[in-house]
Amino acid sequence: MSDIVVQNLKFKYAQAKTLAVDDISFEIKEGSHTAIVGLNGSGKSTLARLICGLETPLSGKIEIADNKLLGIVFQSPKNQIVSGVVSRDTAFGPQNLKLPESEIELRTIESLTKVEMLHKAESSTNALSLGQTQKIALSGVIAMEPQILILDEATSMLDPLSKNEIIEFVNYWHSKGNTIIEITHDVDILNNCTNVIAMEHGKVIFNGLAKDYMNSKENLHKLTGEPLPKADKAAFNKKEKVPVFALERVSFQYDDKSNVNNISFNLHKGSLVALTGPSGAGKSTILELCAGLLKPASGGIKGLTPVLAQQNASAALFENFAADDVAFGPKNKGIFGKQLKYIVKKSMDDAVLPFEEFGERQTFKLSGGEQRRLSIAGILAMENDVILFDEPTAGLDSVSREKVMNMMRTLADEGKTVLFSTHKMDEADFADREIRIENGEKVKDTYENFQEQFEAQYLLPNPAVEMIKSLRSAEAELSGSRSKKNTPVKHLPAVVRILLFFALFIISLITKSLPACLVMVVVTAIYANLAGFGPKKLASAFLRIFPFILIFAVLQLVFRPAREGDFLITNWRWFTLTPEKLIYSLNCILRTNSSLACICAFFVSTPEYDLIDGLKILLKPLELIKVPVRYFILVVEIIFRFIPLLVDEACSIIKTQALRGGLKTVNGKIKKIRSIVPLIVPIIIQTIKRSESLADAITMRCF
Repeated sequence: MSDIVVQNLKFKYAQAKTLAVDDISFEIKEGSHTAIVGLNGSGKSTLARLICGLETPLSGKIEIADNKLLGIVFQSPKNQIVSGVVSRDTAFGPQNLKLPESEIELRTIESLTKVEMLHKAESSTNALSLGQTQKIALSGVIAMEPQILILDEATSMLDPLSKNEIIEFVNYWHSKGNTIIEITHDVDILNNCTNVIAMEHGKVIFNGLAKDYMNSKENLHKLTGEPLPKADKAAFNKKEKVPVFALERVSFQYDDKSNVNNISFNLHKGSLVALTGPSGAGKSTILELCAGLLKPASGGIKGLTPVLAQQNASAALFENFAADDVAFGPKNKGIFGKQLKYIVKKSMDDAVLPFEEFGERQTFKLSGGEQRRLSIAGILAMENDVILFDEPTAGLDSVSREKVMNMMRTLADEGKTVLFSTHKMDEADFADREIRIENGEKVKDTYENFQEQFEAQYLLPNPAVEMIKSLRSAEAELSGSRSKKNTPVKHLPAVVRILLFFALFIISLITKSLPACLVMVVVTAIYANLAGFGPKKLASAFLRIFPFILIFAVLQLVFRPAREGDFLITNWRWFTLTPEKLIYSLNCILRTNSSLACICAFFVSTPEYDLIDGLKILLKPLELIKVPVRYFILVVEIIFRFIPLLVDEACSIIKTQALRGGLKTVNGKIKKIRSIVPLIVPIIIQTIKRSESLADAITMRCF
C-alpha cells in the first residue's frame, strides 16, 4: 500500500517566472524510508509543503492514506517553536490530540530524552543554540507519534555526535513501521534510506532504490561533490605570519544561553581558520564578540575591524530584492553607480549566487540555501580585510558548499583573514588551522605559537550593542524571565496573582477622584515593590513614557470643554483653563502611573508558564459549557512566544545593518529616530513572515 500518491503535480509561487514543481508523479510506500535530494532551489521543500497541505497546487493531486498522522520538521527550526518553555513546546502537539495528562507527560519526557534534551525541559526555548532548537523542533513533532514523518534538513545545524543521535532515532522510528521522508544533502542519511527521489528544476529526474542511485558515480558526485583537499597545518605553522586580529583572555556570559571563558587567539593575514565544537559550545558567541556585537565581560579584542556573516541567514536579509540587499553595505560607504553595480555583481557571483539570475529575485522567495549564499554576498560586498562566517555551508548542496569553501580559500590567498565555524571535519581539515571550543573553553589549537605577542589598538564594541541590550532587557522584563528573586507576590498561586493584577489594574483605570488616584499610586507602588519591581525601576519606567503622558495631558487641557459655572483661571479665545481641568489632567497622569506599576509588577512576577496555568484554571468553568477557551489561551501563549521572536528579528536586523555600515552613532533625538527608520519595514516584513511560519507550525501540530 502507498501512504502518499502524487499525480501530475504543478506549483508556481506568485510573481515567479518558472514552476517550482513541474508535473511530477510518484508514490511513497507504507513503511518506506525515502530521501528527496537535489540542489538548492530544485523544489524539495516546496514539495514537502505541498504534501503537508500548506500550499495549494496549480494542478494535479496528492492523496494521503486514511487515518495517517503526518508530521514535519521544517528547515528553519525557530519558525516552528510554539511555546516559550521547552517541555511545554514538546507537549503542545499531544495536547491538541486530546490525550490524557499522564500520556502527554510521558510522551514529553520520552521525546526530549530521545533527542538528548531532557536536561533543558524547563529552559526557555529562546535561550537555546540553533542546533538545540533543531532538536526541540524534532521533539515537538515526534511527541505526536506521526505515522508519516517528513524531515527537511533536520540535521543541517547539528554537530556530528548530535547528527548521529538523530540518525539513530530516525532508524528506530522507521523500524516501528513508520514512513520516513528526509530532504537532505547528507550522504550519511542517504545510506540509511531505501528509496531516493532526485529533483532538478522542479522535476523528478530519478525515482528508485537508494542502492541504484548510489551505484551511479554521476549521482554520487552530485550529492557529495569533490572531496575537499586537506591543508598542510604543519607547513602553516612554519610560515612567517603577520597577526592582524586577536582575542586576549576574553570571557562573556549571557544568562544561561552561552558562556565563553578566557579565550585567547591571534589571527594572521592570509589565513583560513576553522572554529569547531559541538552545538551550544559558544562558537557563535565568540564570532559575535569578534565582530563587536557583544561586549566582553573581561579581556580585550584588538586589530582590524572584522565583518560577520551570521548563522541565521534568513534573519540577516532585510531588503526586498537580492541585489538591493547586497548593495546596502557599499551604499553606506558612499559607493554608487557603476562601481556599486560591479561590487554587487562580483560579490553575488563569488557567493555562488549569479547576479544575472538572482539579482532581481525577492529575498524571501529564495530557498534556504540561496538565502545563506545571499547573506554571504552582502558581507563580501563590505570588502573588509577580516571576514567571519558562522556555519557558512549549513544546508548547502555539494556544488554550493564546494564553491563557498573555495571562495573562502581564495579570500585567504588574496590576503584576507578568514575565520569560519563548522561542524564538518573535512572543512576543518581544509583550513590552515583549527581552533576547537567545548563548553566555552578552547580545548585545541593546531597553531603552535598561538600566544605570540601582537601590538594593536583595542576595538570598541559596535554602537548597536547598547540598542540590542536595551531590546533584550525590555523583552526579559516583559516576559518575566529576568527576575530571579523569590518575592512575596511570586509566592502567591498563579490564579491569585492574575486576579490581584486585574483587580488593581481595573481599579486604577476607573478611579476618578484625586485622593483616590493618589491612594492607588501608593497601593500599586507597594504592589510593584512586593513583586520585585522596586521604586527606582518604577520611576525609570515612568520617566521613559512621561513625555507621551504629558502630551496626552496637555491635549486634555486643550480639547476638554469647561463646564458651565467652573472657575476660569484663564480664558484665551477658544482655550480655557479651570481647576477642574487641571485636576482631570493630573488624574490621567496618576491613573497611567498606577496602571504602569500594575503591568510592570505583573510581568516581572508572572512568567509565561504561570500565566498560562492560571488562565487554564480560571477559564475552566467556561470550558465546561463548551466555550473554546483553548483558542484564547493559545493566543496568549503565542503573544508571549512572539515577544522574544520579534526581539530576535529586530536584533538580527540591527546586527546586520550595523555590520554593514548602518545605524551609525548619532547625536540628538531626531537623528536617533531617523537612524531607526530603516529597521521598521524589515521588522514588519519579518513579523509577517514569522506569523505565517508559526501558523504553519500550529497547523501541522494538530491545533
